[in-house]
Amino acid sequence: MTRSPSRAAFALCICASLALAGCSSGNKDGKAAPEKQDINQASKLVANNPKDRGSLEQGGTLTLEIGDWPTNYNGQHIDGNSGDYHGITDATDPILYEWESDGKIKPNKDYLEEMPKVETKDGKQVITYTMNPKAKWNDGTPIDWTAFEAYWKANRAPMDKGGYGNISTTGFEDIASVAKGDAENKVVVTMTKPFYPVPELFQLVTHPKLAADAKTFNEGMKTDFHPEWRAGPFTLDKIDNQAKTFVLKANPNWWGDKPLLDKVVFRQMEDSATIPAFKNGEIDATAVGNKSRYQQIQGAKDLDIRRSQRLVLNVNMFNTKAEGLTDINVRKAIWQAYDREEWKKVRFDGLNWTEKPTDSALFFTFQPEYEPTMPVTHSVDDAKKTLEGAGYAMGGDGFYAKDGKKISIKYTTFGDDPMSRALAQTVQSQLKKAGIDLQIDQRPAASFSETVNKREFGLLAMAWGVTSAWPIANICQTMCTDSQSNYSSTGSKELDERIRKLGSIEDPKAQAKEMNAIEKEWSQQYGQIPMSTSPLVLATRKGLANFGPAAFASLHPRWQDVGWEKNSTHK
Repeated sequence: MTRSPSRAAFALCICASLALAGCSSGNKDGKAAPEKQDINQASKLVANNPKDRGSLEQGGTLTLEIGDWPTNYNGQHIDGNSGDYHGITDATDPILYEWESDGKIKPNKDYLEEMPKVETKDGKQVITYTMNPKAKWNDGTPIDWTAFEAYWKANRAPMDKGGYGNISTTGFEDIASVAKGDAENKVVVTMTKPFYPVPELFQLVTHPKLAADAKTFNEGMKTDFHPEWRAGPFTLDKIDNQAKTFVLKANPNWWGDKPLLDKVVFRQMEDSATIPAFKNGEIDATAVGNKSRYQQIQGAKDLDIRRSQRLVLNVNMFNTKAEGLTDINVRKAIWQAYDREEWKKVRFDGLNWTEKPTDSALFFTFQPEYEPTMPVTHSVDDAKKTLEGAGYAMGGDGFYAKDGKKISIKYTTFGDDPMSRALAQTVQSQLKKAGIDLQIDQRPAASFSETVNKREFGLLAMAWGVTSAWPIANICQTMCTDSQSNYSSTGSKELDERIRKLGSIEDPKAQAKEMNAIEKEWSQQYGQIPMSTSPLVLATRKGLANFGPAAFASLHPRWQDVGWEKNSTHK
């Protein structure tokens, strides 16, 4: 599947990097810091307060905060591919699989009755899906082969060829046909060449009306949520664009287990407003993933601190078309000037957190397939030599220039959390030592998606939030030259060719080896530097069950099972 971006947390989905959430056994002692933990321990933690549905209360409301506000309500469109927004559509849209905490995948039987059957017929790979015959879109349309055909139609070609503003075309370019099988609930997908792993293909499906044509796909949900084109345990109650609030209600058309909650509310908030809102009982969970926020939350009523591994890769994205960053030598010098270990000391101060160097943005360091792919190491002297070798000279102001023009880079970050500012200033100080001027551009949290999609940045603090445990779809999404999610605008036609052959490699170890080799070569264009992973540290209201960090199991929560323990003090 793809990634989503988030504020310094992308599919992949995109996020801003400080949009954190996380879990532990709870904060009963009012400690000023969490217990000591490293990435290998955190990756095994399940801290979502798992409870049987029968032991929980029927009814109630859960109110959550989000930082980003979507610019398109189509979560399958590049402009809707935000980590915060996917947290909403997980409750309203079909996801065909579920993940165990260790990354193992299984069918989500509300939609998919069993894992896909893979055969070879007439020399071609044929994949058969058996859908739950009860599964229907909210307008009554069956979720059958037409939903697969619609998703294929929207994702089989890049936008410059097909017109659809999709996120990733990996695998879908290699489909020959999608057809009804020998029963109404059977779907037969025939490939032009084999694709592995098969579950990375159709993790989502699309209502046929949404994919009817490119214009509808790209613009049909810009301002209209279209709940009738969705299907999940929850559906839209209302959107307040003025107050930037989503309200979801239990879906009366849902065929699976009845949702425990009556409503789920998502409120867009700036970072500084979230801790007071939690303490005042206005929201039921908020990230406390840095020392200041962790300390501020202490003393809140019915506080439960939960902590686990956060499934995002924090990166600094380089817009290679932005002023100051078009020269590969400048980008290389910036990589050499970055002291990522110092950056992590600032980022994780007071959290008792340690992790190995993050030298790749493909696999997590706790995954066996991980390999470092960084082309350079930290050295201020080497950064200066790189610039001087490219014809730059140090000026009297302490900054390098060429042809009378000083190197000056814009660094964009989001939200009003002091940590965002501190990390930006850390990078600013590091680059200054290497003679590179950095100007900080701090923007509201809600402007993240718009800023990213319009490429209004030079350097960008962000993160990629994974949506599955295997990155086969992510690599083209971020590195292919014709991908809209290639925010660095790096890559080459030669790499595109190698990337598009990845799905034909059946052996997972061989496929991972080639993915790592591709990233190693791509990294030599210096378009995206991996900074760290991070812990998930989440303050929740005591009694909230089946919600929170649980490693890969928390990629897509079973929203119908989220609820409140009996006698808890929720609203």
